[in-house]
Amino acid sequence: MNNKIEIALKKHIKRIRKDIAERDPDSAWDKEKSKIDYKNIASLHEGRVPQYRDHGAGLPEMEMFEFDNLKNL
Repeated sequence: MNNKIEIALKKHIKRIRKDIAERDPDSAWDKEKSKIDYKNIASLHEGRVPQYRDHGAGLPEMEMFEFDNLKNL
């Protein structure tokens, strides 16, 4: 993996962790969003772009749009 990709992955992880920290821990909706974000962080740690299908059966096998910048690196 090249340095540009590693930097981009780390930036996404940092952004997602910030989003999680700012959510209401008592909100069911925020808990669900955080659950999705933790899965996205795991994918990024694996060095791969998270896909919609990672979050449930029947979802498309395509990369999530918010990580499009990783495809170009």
